[in-house]
Amino acid sequence: MLNTLWSNALLTDTSASSLQLQSSRPSGHSIVPFNVLETRNRDLFAALSWMFHSDPLGALREALREFTGQRHISFAPSGECAIAQILSLLPQKEVVIPAWICHQVKEAAEIAGKRVIYVDLAKNSINATSAEYDEAARPGRILLAAHLFGVPTDIEAICKLAKSRDCVTIEDAVPAIGGMLHGRPLGTFADFGVFSFQQSKRISAFRGGVIVVNNHKLIDPGKLDSARVTPTVRTMPVAGLAMALAHNFATAPGVYRWLTLPMLPLRGALPTLLTKMRPAKPSTSHSSSERVASAPRNQYYTREIHPYQAELVLRVLRRMDNIREHVVALANIYTEVFRNTPIETFLPPDSDAGGLMRFPIACSGKNREELLRLALKRGLYMKVLWSQLLPEESEYSRFPNAVWVARNLVLLPLYTALSAKAAELLALNVVDVERSMPEQQIG
Repeated sequence: MLNTLWSNALLTDTSASSLQLQSSRPSGHSIVPFNVLETRNRDLFAALSWMFHSDPLGALREALREFTGQRHISFAPSGECAIAQILSLLPQKEVVIPAWICHQVKEAAEIAGKRVIYVDLAKNSINATSAEYDEAARPGRILLAAHLFGVPTDIEAICKLAKSRDCVTIEDAVPAIGGMLHGRPLGTFADFGVFSFQQSKRISAFRGGVIVVNNHKLIDPGKLDSARVTPTVRTMPVAGLAMALAHNFATAPGVYRWLTLPMLPLRGALPTLLTKMRPAKPSTSHSSSERVASAPRNQYYTREIHPYQAELVLRVLRRMDNIREHVVALANIYTEVFRNTPIETFLPPDSDAGGLMRFPIACSGKNREELLRLALKRGLYMKVLWSQLLPEESEYSRFPNAVWVARNLVLLPLYTALSAKAAELLALNVVDVERSMPEQQIG
C-alpha cells in the first residue's frame, strides 16, 4: 500500500512571497504530492448512500449518456478489460497500436488473440497521429489510437483514414476523460471509446471501465454488456476504499511533509525486496511468441463495477466542469513558464487541455536520470513512466521518436487540490534545475 502511495508522490515548491512568471529563480519551499485524488473523503463516505438508491448503475449509465452524447454505454471491470472485451468480439485479427503506450493495452490485445502491429510516435509528440498510422492502416485491421496523458491526438484524421481503408477504430481515452475536441468529448470519435475509473485516473473509483459504443453496427451493444474475457463477480470494493482513505491521509499536507515524504527514498528499494522474496517461477520451454495469453485473475478483470463505485463516479462527474477549468488553468501556467526555455512541452497548439491527466515535458540534451537526481536533492520528485517500448529492443530502430520519448519524458502533476501558485513555483524550479545541468555527452 505504501509503495503505491510513494509512487504517486511529487515534491514541489511554494512560497509566501508573490512571484511573477518571468522570475529567474524560485524562492521558498513547500510540499505537494504528485497526485491527490479527486474523490475526497467526503465523497468516499457519501457514496455509501448507494444502498438507499434503487439503481446507481443505471443512474451512472444515464449520466454518461448525457456526458458523451452517445446512447450505448457498457461497463467493464477496468479500462484494459474494456479494450480486451471489444477486441475479443471483433473478427479482425490484427490491431495497430503505438510502440510506446501502457503495457496493459498490449496485454489486452494478446488476451483477445490479436496480432499486434506497432507504429512510431509523431516527432515532437507523445502520440501516434494519422501520419504514423497511414502505412499500417490496411483493410481488415483495427487501429487503436490513444490520447496519452490526456494530450489529444488527431483522432478525427485517424478515423477518416480508417474509414477509407475499411479499418475499425478504438479510442483509448482512459487518461483523457473530460477532454474535448470541437466541443465533442474525447472518446466519442472512434467506433469505440474507452474510459477508466482506476485510482490514478481523473475520476478515481479504485477500478472500473466504460465502453462508449459510437458504431453499434460492428458489435451488438448487448454483447458488450454480457461478454467477459474471464468470469466476474460484483463485490463491495472494501480494499479499494481503504486504499483511497489511506492515500488521502498520506497526501494531506502535514502528513505528506512529515511522514510520507521522508519515506520516498525507500520506494525504489521495496519492490526489489518484494521481488526477491517471491518464489521463483518454473521455467518454460515456450518462447514469448508461442505463449497464449489468458486474462489475469485480478480485480481489473474479475470484479464488476459495484453500485458504490457508481455513486462515487457520479459525485465526481458532477464536478467535471470545475475540474476541467482548474486543469486548464494549471496547464496554462506550466506552458507559460516553459515558454522560451529549452524545456519541451507536448500540448498541440489550440488543443483542449481540460482532459490532461498529467503535464508531460522533456529536457532535450540533458541526462534524465541526472535531472531527476538533482531535482530530488532540492525536494522535487518527478514521475517517469514506461521507460521501455512495447516491441522487442532489437526493433527499437524502427521507432526513433518513441525511443526518444521513453528516454526523455517527465510528468508533472495536475489536480484540483494543486494551487496555481504551487504549479508556477514547481515549473520555475524545473527550469532552474534544467539550467544548472551540463549538456549530455553523446557517444
